[in-house]
Amino acid sequence: MRTGVRSVSAAFVIAVFAALAVAPWGAAASPPATGSGSYVVTGATVWTVRVADGNTFVTETEYATSTGIATGTFAHDLVVAFRADGSLTFRGKGMFTGTFDGVSGSFAYSLEGQGSAASAELHGTITVLDGSGGLAGLRAVATIDGIPATGGTYTLLYH
Repeated sequence: MRTGVRSVSAAFVIAVFAALAVAPWGAAASPPATGSGSYVVTGATVWTVRVADGNTFVTETEYATSTGIATGTFAHDLVVAFRADGSLTFRGKGMFTGTFDGVSGSFAYSLEGQGSAASAELHGTITVLDGSGGLAGLRAVATIDGIPATGGTYTLLYH
């Protein structure tokens, strides 16, 4: 009887390994989709202004509306550093509410970038951190180009 158990066990193990060899190991990740649109800054609340070593640091909440693949409103808390040479950097976190690729919900995001007050340009990155509603599970990174405190365009990759 022992040999019968070994034969059945060996046959079972071989069958399992054979099944695993032909079974898919999970779906391959689909390539990210792309989207784009524009945004307009609709207002800001300045909380503090601090000057140190010729630099001005502004803490503010900025509000914007967007159209395109992300249609809705943005509100983000920023620290903007204006340098004596006219360059600027910004960093913050915020919340989007609206529709993304036709799906309603909201998402938290971080943003950072740089630009110039002198040449009226900025470039940055928005990274989706966490979504809710229909946007739960959204993963996206956007590049933004625009004019400080005015508006611009965005292009993004998303899953």
